[in-house]
Amino acid sequence: MSQRQYNILSVAATPFFVDRGGHTHIYEQARALQALGHRFTLVTYHIGRDMPDIDTRRIINIPWYKKLDAGPSYHKPYIALLLFEKAMRVANEIKPNIVHAHGWDSAWVAWWLWKLRGVPYVFDMQGSFSGEIAEHGYAGKGGLYFNLLSAIERLTLKASPVVLTSSTEICRQARERFHLSADHIWPILDGVDTDVFSPEAFPPDPELRRALGLPEDKQIIVFMGILKPYQGVDDMIEAARILVYERNYTDAHFLIIGFPDEDVYAQKAAEQGVADYMTFVGKIPYQETGRYVSLGDLAIAPKISMTEGDGKIYFYMAMGLPVVAYERPASLEILGDLGIYAKFHDPQDLARALHETLLQPEFMKQRGQENRQKAIEEYSWLRVASRIVDAYSIAEQRMVSRKRINRGQS
Repeated sequence: MSQRQYNILSVAATPFFVDRGGHTHIYEQARALQALGHRFTLVTYHIGRDMPDIDTRRIINIPWYKKLDAGPSYHKPYIALLLFEKAMRVANEIKPNIVHAHGWDSAWVAWWLWKLRGVPYVFDMQGSFSGEIAEHGYAGKGGLYFNLLSAIERLTLKASPVVLTSSTEICRQARERFHLSADHIWPILDGVDTDVFSPEAFPPDPELRRALGLPEDKQIIVFMGILKPYQGVDDMIEAARILVYERNYTDAHFLIIGFPDEDVYAQKAAEQGVADYMTFVGKIPYQETGRYVSLGDLAIAPKISMTEGDGKIYFYMAMGLPVVAYERPASLEILGDLGIYAKFHDPQDLARALHETLLQPEFMKQRGQENRQKAIEEYSWLRVASRIVDAYSIAEQRMVSRKRINRGQS
């Protein structure tokens, strides 16, 4: 591991902080890097919440842009220019020796900082650029627009000295699709603070349970995440319908934590006849996550995106919950043999996995304890931060080599 102390300029093309997985990824990385003695300064959008102990610098206010949820936006190109302008000014002030780019827009900003200021950078890639836009319905796969996005994606990855991913599957797809080497892009995975998020720190709160109107005599299935189709929310509602009306199991209740569109999905639950079996609580503060998740007996991770990781699973594990998940690469990588799996994108099999698990309370308790232990042993944020620092050192070396080559050619 590199022993150098870094002055990190982190660029995050997102409304940091909002209570969702990608922002937790940035925040916990920052805390861990600072715990290792590195300086961390974040440049981000004008909206979002300032977090304790993170030096946050924001672009100028854009009154008409208020989007807090994940996904593409036609406003992003000009916001990226504002982000670049802010990043340049902050770089002139703090004189960083490394830039950590979170997201595609940030990678482009980081590339220009390298060109204009000579600061090496690492690209923290959370998913495919073209794939995410297609999954959000902005482009059809195989079309002209999609192919253009893919070309931009390829150029961005090849220009970045080091690319980090939060899952092996994202890494594998990028390597195969764009012919990238294993020493150019590699996974560092995510983590969780098992001291902050634990059953001991957040024992079940009966007052919160009553305030939410959760039934006292039912098992609680907890979901936490963005309420969008790619998260598998529609599949979850359909699985709830199957559980109740086809499997005749009425002793469970779903606690749905997340935003946006909670009203839309509550209406869908009503249309499916399961409104009485689901409670939508909307957005909650990150620091309150443990209070809500601790009310669960079983956690569910039905995400159907194949281009992203699944950070919620780390929290479920830290809180000592068994996890029913779709059989997709990110879930398999995080949970391993401890996962309780359903066939991918199959609500019928998801209902089966939930039903069979709910009928085994002792197994659920044991599996939850095993998940907690795995989180403690394998998913420490300090371990993640150490791997990131190693990547910084490699990026520096490669940028020095590029400078020498460029001088030799001039």
